[in-house]
This record gives sequence, structure tokens and C-alpha cells, in this order.
Amino acid sequence: MPVLARMHAMPRWLIVVLPAVLLFAGLLLRDSWAWLGGIVLLLVWAFLTWLTALSWPALAPGSRFFRALIVLAFGAIVVMKFLGRF
Repeated sequence: MPVLARMHAMPRWLIVVLPAVLLFAGLLLRDSWAWLGGIVLLLVWAFLTWLTALSWPALAPGSRFFRALIVLAFGAIVVMKFLGRF
């Protein structure tokens, strides 16, 4: 997995700060820029989904339920952002 190898070579703080900044920017973009905010939030959602998929085998069933719920809820926020309702 070359992506994981590249992420491991990055500074640890960057893996936390970059998605947080993208999340903040995606939520702040409104009106005529809402479509760009939706794309940015879609990138954050894809990253969150990918990390959840990687950790899925190691999770207990209760943790799986809540992680899936968070991914689905965030996906709903992304759809609402694209529709201009968030």
C-alpha cells in the first residue's frame, strides 16, 4: 500500500491538521461557492471512509456500528451541502 507508506513518512500532525482544515473550509464555503465546499467535504468523507475500512477488521461489533453511523451521517452532510441546504 504505497499510500499508507507515504502517509507514514509525513509528519503526524499533518494527517490530523489537513483533514480538519479541509472540513472547516468545506463547511464555511456558502452561496455560490457551496459546490466547492461539497467537493472538499467529499474528499474528507472519502478519507474518513477509507480509514474506517482499513480499521474495520480490528473493531468490535459495537464500534463498527458507531463508525458506520458516523460515516453515513457525514455522507448525508455532504449530500446536503451539494443540494445547498447546509
